Amino acid sequence: MRRTTIKPKILYRLAQEYIRTLPRRTYAKGGRPRTYDDALILTIASLQNLNQYSFREALEYCEDYFSGLPALSTYHDRLSQFNASIAQGFTEYIGKKIVAISKNTPKKRRVFVLDGTGFSYHDSYPMKFFNGMDIRKIRTHVKIGAVMGLAGKRRFVVSTMAGPAYASDMTLIQPLIEQLPPGKGCVLGDKGFDSHRIMATIIEKGYDPVIPIKRGRGRSCVKDPLRQRSQNNAEKPIYKKRTLIEGLFGNIKQKLSSHVRIFKFEIAKMFALLRFALLNISVLISIVKEMILWMWFPNSATFS
Repeated sequence: MRRTTIKPKILYRLAQEYIRTLPRRTYAKGGRPRTYDDALILTIASLQNLNQYSFREALEYCEDYFSGLPALSTYHDRLSQFNASIAQGFTEYIGKKIVAISKNTPKKRRVFVLDGTGFSYHDSYPMKFFNGMDIRKIRTHVKIGAVMGLAGKRRFVVSTMAGPAYASDMTLIQPLIEQLPPGKGCVLGDKGFDSHRIMATIIEKGYDPVIPIKRGRGRSCVKDPLRQRSQNNAEKPIYKKRTLIEGLFGNIKQKLSSHVRIFKFEIAKMFALLRFALLNISVLISIVKEMILWMWFPNSATFS
């Protein structure tokens, strides 16, 4: 992920495209007038995440790119009216654009990877100094479930969902699997997704589950044919691709930090999800640039 490739104007244009796909929002009577469009608020919030700015710093940075900006209190108020589904939908929207412009991606056997991660918020910087049961007492972090896809050699996020601290990975992932487009390929996950319901949903979508089973349940062998099929798939070389999502999480946290500088949980959820949208935007921009270079230099060995 290269942060410098994400320009404010490009980000704003993508936000406008996405907001136009949403149903028109209705607001309660009274309160502050909605002078500024949702796309602008979403863009400012994304740039705030991209550069690790405070609310005030984000608005000052945007002065060089946008003529009309909200006051600090207005910006914070508008963010409070958003919810996590706005950021989740933005990630999914960019992910669909990546699939649409990637060469032959829909025609090939597709690979999806499931996993979960977390982002601390509020004043949880000392979190990394705790171990074992002590860390379980720290509740100020956002749990994220994510489905990763592959576009050629590039990783991107198909969909994400946010939940409270220590939320179950299976609870967050199940709705995301149900939203996968029908097709052919496989869905990878670790032992944490050893669930008959998850495996059945994967097969209903047309994919093969590649999830190893948990063996510490007092059983000498696996009797469920579905789980046996998944275990057999997990013993094949394809399962090694599961580590790709760990690298994706590491990339996001290295470039954008594993801490969200927000005090309110609902805004922290939205900001954590926006980091996955920013990764997708970076991938989308790199694919578009490569396509332009290929048009200029069609015989280049790099793109052969």
